[in-house]
Amino acid sequence: MKIPLLIALFLSTSAFALKPHQASYTLLLSDFEIGKENHTLYKDKNVYHYSAHAKTLGLASLFKDYEIHAKSTFVIDKFGLHSTRYKNFERDADTIKKDFTVYPKKQQVDSLSQTLAITHELEKNPEKTEFYLWVHNGRIAKKRYYQQVPSDDDNLIKIISKKQNLVAYFAKDKYYLPVLIHRNNFTYKLDTIQFN
Repeated sequence: MKIPLLIALFLSTSAFALKPHQASYTLLLSDFEIGKENHTLYKDKNVYHYSAHAKTLGLASLFKDYEIHAKSTFVIDKFGLHSTRYKNFERDADTIKKDFTVYPKKQQVDSLSQTLAITHELEKNPEKTEFYLWVHNGRIAKKRYYQQVPSDDDNLIKIISKKQNLVAYFAKDKYYLPVLIHRNNFTYKLDTIQFN
């Protein structure tokens, strides 16, 4: 009786494994391109490693030379995605703005992996309309609420968070990964993606 249950649990978590990939995003401020952000997700045994590197480019870098390196390590089990380690480094020209490593508690995600937590939930159930995540930002964990609302595009799932002034679109044909994110005056737009 226990063996079939273990097999079912294994299949339920492995069937919805996130797809390793490399993606690049353009960062826009009020429709003006200010930088690029590259993401890489890979899996080593049962542990995922997700990294992001963002940097201002072009004219924007003349006004603000900003760079971010972030890395999230997380696992996926029957309860969903949760972070085990989150590291973030940010510099503004020669000034270090942030440099920390945290180990979120069980059932928490971090600021970097929160979109992948939604991706994972959508992959399991594309009709899911409400998402509650405990997101650790490096200082504290806060409960955040996300909601699926109707989308004008059959391929895109629209997720909003009114409290965060966030609108994000996740593409069904790209394993439910985010392809467009608007928050305040900033936009992250997917340029390229390669699945491994």
